[in-house]
Amino acid sequence: MYSIGKNPDLVEELDQFKSLQYKLISKYHTFKPSDDNIIFQNPLGNYLTPSVVREVIKGHCTSAGVSNKGTHGFRHTHAVLLLEAGASLLYVSKWLGHKSTDITSSTYLDVTNKIEEDELEKFASYTKR
Repeated sequence: MYSIGKNPDLVEELDQFKSLQYKLISKYHTFKPSDDNIIFQNPLGNYLTPSVVREVIKGHCTSAGVSNKGTHGFRHTHAVLLLEAGASLLYVSKWLGHKSTDITSSTYLDVTNKIEEDELEKFASYTKR
């Protein structure tokens, strides 16, 4: 598994989230800090359970009037966006923890309009040389 590295935008976003979390902890005595400094925690400072995450997403989808695709929809979207951005299939496969790139390609490498346009542009650029 790869680490998130030192992406300054992501680090800044997580720092802001942790600051908000500390404000809630200090303002509301029912909120407790986690013992191991986890980022996403419940009010008691424990890890979020999958059922809590699913229910929160379901509630937000209902409020927004959109269909709920579940938590796996985020994984699928993330993988497709990585591939559309030009990340290699090997990188995405390792990032997702797949044993082989075959699993990744058969699951996530639907030819999207973006990928198709990029590939046609590569071919056009090559033939102009």
